[in-house]
Amino acid sequence: MEKYIGIADAHGLESFFSMTGHENRLGFLVLRAGANRHRHALVYQVELTPDQSDSIKQMMENGKYILACRALHDPAFLQNALVGVETSMIDSWEMIPNPRLDPYNGRFIEDTEEE
Repeated sequence: MEKYIGIADAHGLESFFSMTGHENRLGFLVLRAGANRHRHALVYQVELTPDQSDSIKQMMENGKYILACRALHDPAFLQNALVGVETSMIDSWEMIPNPRLDPYNGRFIEDTEEE
């Protein structure tokens, strides 16, 4: 198992990094998520197996940001792993991904664009 960090928001996963070698990015991620709370942006942490992380990486490479975020919500995908978010942001985690939550861009999203 390896720990991964990144930002998730109304539009799915924005970033997905191995914690190893990116420890210095955590502060920047927190700052950036805080500046984008209007889109329910938050920093997440999760421990994944190599197969799980490869699946997320492939989704991200293919622009499937919403699908990648949904995978981190799916107990069948996580197989008893837990996603960690700050206590004050749990409500946002439960609402995302949902592009319609973006007050500047969300109302123009079609259902077919979400995946």
